[in-house]
Amino acid sequence: MADVFVRAARLIDAGGFAAVQRRSWLAADTELRLPPPPDIDVMQRSWERAVMAPPSERHHTWVALESSAGAEIVVGAAALAPASDPDLDPTSCIELLVFTVDPAHRGQGHGSRLLTAALQTATAAGEREAVVWLAGGDDLLRRFLESAGWAADGAHRTLATDSDDEDAARLRQVRLGTVLASDTP
Repeated sequence: MADVFVRAARLIDAGGFAAVQRRSWLAADTELRLPPPPDIDVMQRSWERAVMAPPSERHHTWVALESSAGAEIVVGAAALAPASDPDLDPTSCIELLVFTVDPAHRGQGHGSRLLTAALQTATAAGEREAVVWLAGGDDLLRRFLESAGWAADGAHRTLATDSDDEDAARLRQVRLGTVLASDTP
């Protein structure tokens, strides 16, 4: 039986982080009509930089791991950064930029552990709220987050992509948010 746990990402995890993110992206592509993911090497280098030299003390990365026979395998990943939307308070709102579990490892509690680690870290750091942008139609992730207390806050956006397919050239997203801490005791 494998041990399962979540911890802050380390440099050694960057390849696994990128691989899980890419597999999740490709699995969602047919349903959500996502643009093609970046090359795996580009993704890995990006996560190496994010882990080793985060842009600020408010940037954090985690991995969900399964450990068996001494080997740790990344099965999920999450990343937080300061929220950048102009309607949010940049000093107290954090954005869940990445939140994914390898499709072959879903339904085993990895997502709950990742979300708990991310939100506990954010709350301990004094963040007051968190947001996440979801692709329109990502009902599985939306239901998961809503069951954890997140709700649509009315914001939505459409992103242009590099796709030649006109229908796939626009990625529609909705923003969900949650309160992390209140000003009242």
